[in-house]
Amino acid sequence: MHHLEFNKTGPLQIFYDLFEEHMSLDDNYQFYSNSKKAGINTFLSSDIFSAEKVSTIILEEYSIRGKLGGNVMLTFPDPEYDVPIFAFQLGGNATKSKSFALLDISPTLPDLDYEPLIPVFEKYRKLLDLPRSKINWVNSTSSPYLLLCQYDTLDIKLFLEATREYLKVWIEHYYKPGKKLTNEKAFENVNNAIIKYKRVLHDNDPAYGIFHKEWGEPVADAFFYIETRNHPSIPPPDHSGKTKKAWENKSLNILWEIQAQERVLQAPEQVQKRIIDTIEAKASDDNMGIITLELFDKYKEAIFV
Repeated sequence: MHHLEFNKTGPLQIFYDLFEEHMSLDDNYQFYSNSKKAGINTFLSSDIFSAEKVSTIILEEYSIRGKLGGNVMLTFPDPEYDVPIFAFQLGGNATKSKSFALLDISPTLPDLDYEPLIPVFEKYRKLLDLPRSKINWVNSTSSPYLLLCQYDTLDIKLFLEATREYLKVWIEHYYKPGKKLTNEKAFENVNNAIIKYKRVLHDNDPAYGIFHKEWGEPVADAFFYIETRNHPSIPPPDHSGKTKKAWENKSLNILWEIQAQERVLQAPEQVQKRIIDTIEAKASDDNMGIITLELFDKYKEAIFV
């Protein structure tokens, strides 16, 4: 019996209320770690489930040194299905009444129909008085209907009301009618979108660095592994400043994996720009958001055609 059966409160309660019947409750991973210094806890409680059409459901509660705390809910679809990502995060500094809140249905295919979500987005964006996101890494994986509070005052009750409505839309209009993909191109699009989302999230979210400092590398890496085990090529974030920064084409919204980037650097310097331009153009045409090593190998034959 997982511990959240005793603690279904707050935002996590919303997810269980609406989606528990679809979840594989007897097949799940659990992660819990806590450090206590001067009587103050830093903990992460993470439960990882799956469901038909969804390979990974992440439900988390965390607290950092008694100052910051919150919840995360993420669903990553099975790449064989045309189901988008449901994303939720709510946290912040309670003593300063500053919140970071994110709510979105992130596309995994380029032609996702957002008509069912638009009225919900328009209603709650107006009620919550939320500006458009100015955070580049968030924008690189989000839909046009992202609700985001960027460390500001927030009506939490109203945001959770919006969360319930977004989740209903995700379940009724995307999850339940989600179909198995019938062509390899669509599968590649979905898998690529999931890899990019995870890579961008873990490269930019400060959580790993904080937990690394609090618990040490082995425990932080165990937490990272549980969240990314379906994509083992994604490395843990490096906060030492020693690792090369991945290339990014912001105009095309394309990110490079380090391994693919290194392949380019193995070529003569005079042809590297042509390689980069050709690969990025191919990725953009195919609606791929991250150039993985596998994608590079697939496109490389077109470089000198």
